[in-house]
Amino acid sequence: MNLNKALKVVAPIMIAALILFISGSYQATISQAENSEASSQSSVSYQPPSSSSESSQMQSSSATESSSSQSTQTKQKSSASASAPDKPLPLQPVAAPSGKCIVGYFPSWAYLNNYSPSDVDAAKLTHINYAFASISSDNKLVMNHPKTDIKNFEGLRKLKAKNSALKLLISVGGWDGSKNFSNAALTAQSRETFANSCINFIVTHKLDGIDLDWEYPVSGGFGGIINRPEDKQNFTKLIQAIRQKMQQQTKKDSKKYYLTIAGAPSSGYLKNIELTKILPYLDYIFLMGYDMHGPWDEFADFNAPLYTPQESSPQYSSSINDAVQTYLNAGAAASKLVLGMPFYGYRYEVTNNDNYGLYQTFSNGKSVAYSKIVTDYLDKYDKSEHPQAKVPYLFGNDTFITYDDENSIAMKVQLAKKLGLAGVGAWELSQDSQNTLLSSAYSNLF
Repeated sequence: MNLNKALKVVAPIMIAALILFISGSYQATISQAENSEASSQSSVSYQPPSSSSESSQMQSSSATESSSSQSTQTKQKSSASASAPDKPLPLQPVAAPSGKCIVGYFPSWAYLNNYSPSDVDAAKLTHINYAFASISSDNKLVMNHPKTDIKNFEGLRKLKAKNSALKLLISVGGWDGSKNFSNAALTAQSRETFANSCINFIVTHKLDGIDLDWEYPVSGGFGGIINRPEDKQNFTKLIQAIRQKMQQQTKKDSKKYYLTIAGAPSSGYLKNIELTKILPYLDYIFLMGYDMHGPWDEFADFNAPLYTPQESSPQYSSSINDAVQTYLNAGAAASKLVLGMPFYGYRYEVTNNDNYGLYQTFSNGKSVAYSKIVTDYLDKYDKSEHPQAKVPYLFGNDTFITYDDENSIAMKVQLAKKLGLAGVGAWELSQDSQNTLLSSAYSNLF
């Protein structure tokens, strides 16, 4: 066979082989891209603690959607790059609350006070923070008491029937639950893991947001709390990572998600966070306007004085007004501060009856709910109100009790309004079982 005849025979065969090779490579690329996307969808799915039938329905729906998506992509012959994950949305600042807020913490242990979600006066609240979830050793948001928590979530969601504007947030951490915050905030990967788990959690349990109660960045708090100097910067990055995921979720379901933090009432706390950097990505800061003094001190003193007493005191002096001014002076927008108030007091067994027990040493001190103060002490002990601190106190049987009542709550709410704060809040609802203090806060705010 001469060369020309050979080329006529071989050339079509070579071209056909080349076409088959290219086509096979292309289809393999498409298949690989589709499998990658399906794998990505599977890796971020979160199975709620629901019935097996619900789980099966979710899995079946997910499989159908995945199959349909793959079929459509194959028909359109999309490129591998088209299935790559979307680029992160540019972080957008969050506006301050448009109306006044009343925030109440609902603790998982409320049942110990014979208090349940059905006892909450939902009409007088704008936000409820459920306390607490924690952070696992692998940097994920987890429930502390799943059986109790899920039951409480169900009860709290029912409150929206009474107040459709009510928002439900899961609060993470707390005094003895902040151990792993520093680890979760440490690296880009740990922040990504935690942020994803936050979104999965609130979507699964039909909540509206996350409240971060890290006690405390840099300085630590309760024994065993992990802390590092770089917590200051990492806290900012953690907040940004969560807000980023919230924006992405909003793009999917058009729902607004809330991100807040609980902040300590001290300049020391503010030195350990980047206040002006985190504030744009928060809906508000819940300023913990309490525990100015407590059983950790040497002398019996006021839990939450509105203003600083001017008389001589054997220990440091501070007040709620001072704390708010410290935040404002540090650059906080008043419209993003919620003033937290205590629905509890402290009871001290003092060793000296001078000054009705105020500023005296004590042998024992512990917290006491407002409801218990009313039932067990109010009619039995002498009541006074400090003219400068603007808070009441009781004295009797070598016992000094510092607390807040309807009048002192009203004055704190009036200060918040005067300073243009976003609103007020309380730790915590079960300690005011008759809703006496909550009603005072509500009537004076609106």
